[in-house]
Amino acid sequence: MAIDGSDYSWRALEYACSLVKLSGGSLVIMTVAPKNAPVPVLFADGDCLTAQIGDEILDAARSVMRGQKISCSYLLERGGNVADHILHAEKAENCDAIVLGSRGFGKLEGLFRNSVSQVIVENADIPVIIVK
Repeated sequence: MAIDGSDYSWRALEYACSLVKLSGGSLVIMTVAPKNAPVPVLFADGDCLTAQIGDEILDAARSVMRGQKISCSYLLERGGNVADHILHAEKAENCDAIVLGSRGFGKLEGLFRNSVSQVIVENADIPVIIVK
């Protein structure tokens, strides 16, 4: 599940949650931050070591996921090609499917903009679900 903070990606997160609840699986939520985004900070609170994710999108996703009763992990990648990061995470995390939000580009505009979802659909080895 890749999110970018758009309305489409939040709808995709809701859809991914419903799929995970039905399957009893787990969810990997990822985003790709610009290279200059703050680095996550580790801090100790008593006996607990916690990673405070510096990326606001993953912080917001973590808030959405509270109380969902879904096994969930968070992945923050930095800079580079977003589609490449998603495709790499698909393999590294052994995912069964990729859920993405659509930006709503038409076919022609998506072709010129090299839409992330189009690149993922064309290159993923697993099912890809695009949520509008």
